[in-house]
Amino acid sequence: MGKRRKCWSEERYIHDLNNGVSQGTGENYIPGITIHDFPSKGISSRIPGRTAARVHHCLSRNEEYYFIIRDNDPNVADIWEQFWLPLSETLPISSDLNIRHPRHGSFPNPISTDFVIQLRDGTIQARTIKETKELSDPRILEKFAIEYAYWKKYGIDWKIVTEHEINRHLARNYQWLRAGPKPEEVIPDPIFRQEVSNLLLQLISENKFLFSAILEIVEEAMELQPGTAMTIFKHLVLTGQLALNLEKPINFMDPLAKED
Repeated sequence: MGKRRKCWSEERYIHDLNNGVSQGTGENYIPGITIHDFPSKGISSRIPGRTAARVHHCLSRNEEYYFIIRDNDPNVADIWEQFWLPLSETLPISSDLNIRHPRHGSFPNPISTDFVIQLRDGTIQARTIKETKELSDPRILEKFAIEYAYWKKYGIDWKIVTEHEINRHLARNYQWLRAGPKPEEVIPDPIFRQEVSNLLLQLISENKFLFSAILEIVEEAMELQPGTAMTIFKHLVLTGQLALNLEKPINFMDPLAKED
C-alpha cells in the first residue's frame, strides 16, 4: 500500500526533515520521495518543471501525465510532488480513526500526497493519483481516510484523481510541444525570431495551406534550417499566441488545427 522506501528508521526520517524534505517552494522544494527511493512497479520519471525550475519526480505514468497538465496550467504558481504529511499529525489521526498507520518494519511509514498545488490566487489543492482498480483495496482506503482528515484540518481541498480524470491526449501534446530545442537556440536574434513568428501566424490565419506546407514556406522564405519553423510553432502554442485544441490528437493534415 502506498509508496515505500527500501528502509525506514527514525534516524533517516529526522535526517530527511533536517535536510529540508517536503519543505521549501519553487526550485528549492525537495520531494519526500524520489524515483531512487524505492523499487518502482510502474514507470517513474524525472521531468524538468516549467512552473518551477527544478526536476520533478513522478512515480507512475498517470502521475507524469497529471503533472505535465498542471505544470502547463497558467493558473498554477507552484507544484510540490511527493509531499510528506508529518508523522506528528498523521499518527494521532490514525489513532483517532482507529486505523493502523502505514509502517515499514518497526518505524511508521510517512504518508505522502502525490501533488500539492499552489494556484496564483493563493489557493492550495492536494491531489492523490490512483488507478481505479486500486480503490477497492481496504488498506488504501484507510490510508486515504488519514490523508483526507489531515487536509480537512487545514481547510485544503483534497481529491483522488484516477486515470479517467486525466486527459492523455492533452498530456502527450504538451510532452511533444516541450520536446526539442528552445526558440532562442535556433534563432538567437529576438527581432528576427519575432519576424518568423509573425509570418508563421499570418500563414496559419489565412487557412490556405496544409501545416507541412506552411513550415516549408516559412523556412524557405526566411532561409531557415529544417525544423526551425516547427520549434517556433511549438513556442507559439505553449505561450498562448496560437490557440489549438490540445485535448485531442493534433491532426497536421488539417489546414488549421485551431481550438474549437
